[in-house]
Amino acid sequence: MAKKKTTKMGMLVLILLLILSACSSNSTGTDSKGTTKGNDGEAVKGGKINIDMSADFSHLDPAMCYDFGCYEVVTQFYNMLVTYEPDSTKLVGSAAEEFNISDDGLTYTFKLKKGVKFHNGTEMTAQSFIDEFKRILDPEVGSPGKGFIDPLVIGSTDFSEGKAKEISGITAPDPYTLVIKITEPQGTFLNVLAMPFFPAIDKQYVDSIGNKEFDHKPMGTGPWKLKSYNTGKDMVLEKNADYFVAGFPKLDEITITFEKNAQSSALKFKQGDTAFIGWNQLIGSSDFIQFQQDSKYKDLLQSQTLVSTYYLALNNQVKPFDNKLVRQAVNMAIDKEKLVKLNNGRATATNQILPPDMPGYQKDLPAEVDYKFNKEKAKELLKEAGFADGFKTTMLTTSSDQATKEAQSIQSDLKEIGIDVEIRPLSGSSYSDGARSLKYGMVSTAWFQDYPDPSNFLDVLLNGSEVPANNWAAYNNPVVNDMLKKASTLSPGQERWAAFSEIQLEVLKDAPWVPLYTPVRYAIVQPWLKGFYQHPVWMDPLQNISVTKH
Repeated sequence: MAKKKTTKMGMLVLILLLILSACSSNSTGTDSKGTTKGNDGEAVKGGKINIDMSADFSHLDPAMCYDFGCYEVVTQFYNMLVTYEPDSTKLVGSAAEEFNISDDGLTYTFKLKKGVKFHNGTEMTAQSFIDEFKRILDPEVGSPGKGFIDPLVIGSTDFSEGKAKEISGITAPDPYTLVIKITEPQGTFLNVLAMPFFPAIDKQYVDSIGNKEFDHKPMGTGPWKLKSYNTGKDMVLEKNADYFVAGFPKLDEITITFEKNAQSSALKFKQGDTAFIGWNQLIGSSDFIQFQQDSKYKDLLQSQTLVSTYYLALNNQVKPFDNKLVRQAVNMAIDKEKLVKLNNGRATATNQILPPDMPGYQKDLPAEVDYKFNKEKAKELLKEAGFADGFKTTMLTTSSDQATKEAQSIQSDLKEIGIDVEIRPLSGSSYSDGARSLKYGMVSTAWFQDYPDPSNFLDVLLNGSEVPANNWAAYNNPVVNDMLKKASTLSPGQERWAAFSEIQLEVLKDAPWVPLYTPVRYAIVQPWLKGFYQHPVWMDPLQNISVTKH
């Protein structure tokens, strides 16, 4: 994939803050997936629901939104060229009626749907997409999406650097045709275009209010319009009655309340005041156990293993982590099952970089890279590396209660083999800036897929060119870098997946990380709600849900 010139702070940090709450039990719970059926009643036409969000939205400007929270609503205000089918990773047209990729993989042609209107009545055209690409590349906007298209799209760098007034590789032969040309074949480019960075926008509207105000007053072509927004308090979405997809959205209105307290949200659910708890909020530890054990609620739970990996990045550039034997020792010293228990069982221990549902994942690793929990072997490796008496180091983590508990568990495990760890908790941008400073021995972090392709883990997080932006282990292996470059040009399919499986094995030999666990997300949905499902890539399906008489 194109090398990222900007960082991915959003997904990297927000996954630590939003996915799992503080937990203390080892309950495992149910394992239901898919669409909730609701009760046997007929869906009511229209209707309103209330849901909670754990925090206010970081951004509502699609060029700036890059975390779970804002994805929840930005994907409702706007339409990208392509999107994912419900409950599937198959890409289909959204604003595009059809699309075609040239035989050489360098030219993408999109035929747009006609008659699509912005919320203010302005018609969407191909220029509406070009205008957003320009915003993404504008240094004054500062979009984290810039690296997905620059330098991959022809002319992107010249435009970004002010050497050209247009992006030469993006053209509109007519109002309903968009052509994008890239410098080399990229098997994931359609997935990139499905990200919320790249919808149609009304440039005249944006210019009239400015980028800063646009971040609070979204206006797109999507199924929902912004009715009201009280920063830090609540937001009300109203149905876009002129939405170009017939029959959607199904509801008339959604009220979102910003509620930091997960227990309060669970209480509202029990009282029937909120429709569901999904991506929008966490199920707290004690409430999760009650929901599991109470016959009234247990069948309302849905679970989904996330395409995500929590891991400990070991700084390969500083002593003693520049020694592979030390890194292997740390891998074998950490009891990952303890971390699973700290998460109420809402996780699965892993020894791999790629999550189980990611192409390229290997069910069984070769013994030489399958670093199983073995304290005695870890001690032997430390001794062989010249650190029989251990050493002192630092571990950066976020400041959440859950992160602290997990860090303390790791600290305790490493203490048993002679490694004295000082935990350094930081929050927000201080945390991500600290990780990129490369001054810590270890960084406890996580990654959630941007799209379902192994390059989004291996290339983004372990390519030497990504140090220190996303590669917080400062891992730089020329052999791996070359393998990544070659694999990135392969089309999606078995050859590509096999190439990335081989790359993962090569990386694991060097042990730059300690993969810890893959999280399992639980949602709970009212029996009177229909159409809710957990998507493998996207957030809650606000446009699909409806209510029944209750």
